[in-house]
Amino acid sequence: MKKSIVTLGILLSTTAFIFAQEKQAPGTAKDSTKTNKTKDIEEVVVIAYGTQKKGEVTGSVGRVNAETFKDRPIARVDQALTGQIAGVKTRSTTGKPGEPLEIRVRGSASISASNSPVYVVDGMVVDDMANISPDDVQSIEVLKDAASTAMYGSRGSNGVVIVTTKKGASGKPTFSFSQYYGVQTIEKKLDIMTSSEWIDFATEAINKRWVALSPGNSASDSYEVRAQYFNLANNTDYNLANIQYMIDPRWGTNQVAYIDWQDEFYRPAAIQNYQLAVRGGGKGIKYAISGAYFDQEGLAINTGFNRFNLSAAIDVNLSDKLKAGITLRPSYSKSYGATVDGKDNNAHKMLSMVPVAELGAGVYTNFWKNLQYRWAGSTQSPIGLMENTTNDTNEFRLLSSLYVSYDILPGLNFKLSGGATNNFNTNTGYTPTFNLITNVPGQVSIGSRRTVNYNRYLGEGLLSYKKSFGSHELDAIAGYSAENYRTTTQYNRNKGFPNDDLKTFNFNQSVAVLNSEYTASEWMLTSIFGRVNYNYKGKYMLSASIRRDGSSRFGWNNLYGTFAAFGGGWKIDKEEFLQNQTWLSNLKLRYSWGENGNNSIGDYRAFGTLTGGNYSFGGSVSTGLVPNTIENPDLTWEKTKSSDFGLEVGLFRRIDFTADYYIKNTNDLLLQEPIASVTGYNTIWRNVGSVRNTGLELDLSTKNLVGAFKWNTSANIAFNNNKVTQLGNNNKPIPTGFSDLTNIIMVGEELNSFYLYEAIGVLSSADIANAGIAKTVGAIAGDVKYRDVNGDGKIDENDRHIIGGPTPDYYWGFTNTFSYKNFDLSVFFQGQKGGYSYALLGRAIDRTSMGTTNNVMGNWANRWRSDADPGDGKTPRLDGTTGGLLDTRWLYDATYIQLKNITLGYSFDKELTSKLKISNLRLYVSLENVWRKDHYYGGYNPESVQSDGTDYGAYPNAKVYMMGLNFNF
Repeated sequence: MKKSIVTLGILLSTTAFIFAQEKQAPGTAKDSTKTNKTKDIEEVVVIAYGTQKKGEVTGSVGRVNAETFKDRPIARVDQALTGQIAGVKTRSTTGKPGEPLEIRVRGSASISASNSPVYVVDGMVVDDMANISPDDVQSIEVLKDAASTAMYGSRGSNGVVIVTTKKGASGKPTFSFSQYYGVQTIEKKLDIMTSSEWIDFATEAINKRWVALSPGNSASDSYEVRAQYFNLANNTDYNLANIQYMIDPRWGTNQVAYIDWQDEFYRPAAIQNYQLAVRGGGKGIKYAISGAYFDQEGLAINTGFNRFNLSAAIDVNLSDKLKAGITLRPSYSKSYGATVDGKDNNAHKMLSMVPVAELGAGVYTNFWKNLQYRWAGSTQSPIGLMENTTNDTNEFRLLSSLYVSYDILPGLNFKLSGGATNNFNTNTGYTPTFNLITNVPGQVSIGSRRTVNYNRYLGEGLLSYKKSFGSHELDAIAGYSAENYRTTTQYNRNKGFPNDDLKTFNFNQSVAVLNSEYTASEWMLTSIFGRVNYNYKGKYMLSASIRRDGSSRFGWNNLYGTFAAFGGGWKIDKEEFLQNQTWLSNLKLRYSWGENGNNSIGDYRAFGTLTGGNYSFGGSVSTGLVPNTIENPDLTWEKTKSSDFGLEVGLFRRIDFTADYYIKNTNDLLLQEPIASVTGYNTIWRNVGSVRNTGLELDLSTKNLVGAFKWNTSANIAFNNNKVTQLGNNNKPIPTGFSDLTNIIMVGEELNSFYLYEAIGVLSSADIANAGIAKTVGAIAGDVKYRDVNGDGKIDENDRHIIGGPTPDYYWGFTNTFSYKNFDLSVFFQGQKGGYSYALLGRAIDRTSMGTTNNVMGNWANRWRSDADPGDGKTPRLDGTTGGLLDTRWLYDATYIQLKNITLGYSFDKELTSKLKISNLRLYVSLENVWRKDHYYGGYNPESVQSDGTDYGAYPNAKVYMMGLNFNF
């Protein structure tokens, strides 16, 4: 709350400052902004199936101009949205190169269907923006309310992201070149035990067991004494040691290697991008052609991503009435490297590696012919695994579209367009035989190959009419579209090969077939739609739209859904009683209501499907097919109804403020509901349940100083409240999260609320002796102390309760740009307040009674040792009894503030650039992910969580130090 007050205080202070400037400096500066402000109001924004003047839009539309991200080292277009538009929340769920961000527009509403928005590139619906080079983007619009998104009907419930790319213009060819090169470093390291801390930890555990083993044993007993107890023949062969009771006498000497595994696993990595584009046109033709190369090494060794992009867009005027155009966007990308993030994958293995090894093995401990360190676990060297595992994904994408447009009459146009998305993805994996002590090369090696071919085709006809009748303006469209989607997947995975000399073998040479699969799926969508926009004197705006979709994903009884919306706007500043006001440049009220659908579930969910099975005929086994899902012919659209109340204010021609309040109700949730097992099935897909999102969005942009020294500010903040309002089966809660033990979906609470035992400290000996203190069965002094929620005097399943959820209270972005003569500076902050992250990775290396053959979190240096030495009061004893419970010790406040980007640029004088036969020469330095303040210690990034708020070791984000160069010729 304090931070939100501070944020609003900054905004109000900025407004007061501008007002003072307006009073002090009327005249030239004031007049110079008048034309610019008028231009801003008349700015054209992209909406569904067309464009509209910004001042006439009745819905809630956010916009990001390419200028805001042109000097940032972003690999994907979606990264440009971070912190830029109120109500648009992005999360970097992994720092793996080339991976997309998670985007949520006005919160999450669906449980089992997708919560991702629709992506539209130059009017064509696409699955994502992976093959669009950020340098080709002109602007990004995000449609947030139902009036704006209803034209996309069945897919508009989660918002629409519209990308407009740069086009050609009449005139001589203009070449542009942009390039940057940077170095990445890990944003932060996790606090895990150092070698000296782990040695102390292991020594305590081993001595405890030794002393308890036999009367007369002492913690000071030497290695030799303990070896004699176990009748070891060789006191110097440490591979014979009983590690449960014997301490390595070499600890603390130079006879063993001490390893910081994070320093070995992560490295400084390069990132670079190059693009060359030519745009121009002549009589009747315009063209834009570009090529780009992006390469990003991963922070984790032997990982990375690179991409080649080509783009060609040509528009031709075939006659005064007939136009045509074609766009081709092929791209090729490759990502490589063993899997880093996730349960039991390489980041998890690396963090849990004991930080001590034999000198001769070092970071390759327990790898090839190196034995495992006796006091460590059986995990093989993560460095060896990363360096020698093949996991390459090669993808070719082709986004193509064409159109023909004909002006039938003045104001009446017919446009026929078609497009295709063709993706060809191949993943090749090879894991060689790493243990060469008991195996020979190739003996247990695993090779795999997965090919996915995805083809999507779209055909669309659009009739548009635009006409002015005196003070009346009418803009109407009607259209039809049909889409077809088909995916085929082939997967082979075999084990055992002649050797490891080759990474690719004919699978017929393998010893065993682990998987051999081929699958195909297909679905279709057909739609008819229409919209009417009406404007009277530029003061009163009305819009209405309707769309009817038919999806093959639903049951035969409910293939079709109809979605309608309307909106209205009132430009109060254009009323006569405000015409003489000089301080008010914009005052607009708007309201919208509408309904959208969601069909983003898997294929064939409404139909009974078959799987392989065996039958017995006459004592012989015959292979056949058996039902494995139950059909639901009534399965239909998930529907979202939403209302939006908007206010837009412009003051002094230098302040623009927008506020939106929305209510968004999602009903008939697409949910896989449990059913009685007597039916022969466990679940069925049904339309059950409701979720409500309500929120407030505030946007502010100001021109603080407009003289030789310019200072502009843009800020946004969004509040969202998420609540489940109804569920099936008499509102029975649905357990979710890790093993269905960390989260719950419950009426009256937000989606995926955390449902945990609440840790409140550590039990002392006095607590154990006090019958009035609730405890788990068998608890001992030093165990975790839990809150007795139901007050029954014991700790059990009934004491789990809801403790917050993953949704932040609010999130914000704040950018200041400064310019003086040829210099410019941009500073961008963003962050969020509230919400929780659950660190499953932290728990995996932070539980009590895990033994000492793995490393643990650094807080264990402050563990409970005795009543006299209780440590930090939160970390239990190392040999406690509560390690199996999922509690709040790993629940972290997800609040953070981040200095996301600083960019300093210099534009060279035209006198110099003209001598070099170039123009617009600009040099800049940029720092990305500069600084972050958070409370998250169980993982690398509080944003790196799944939809339920849990994190099992996501790839860390990178700080980027970069220099770039742009020019035209």
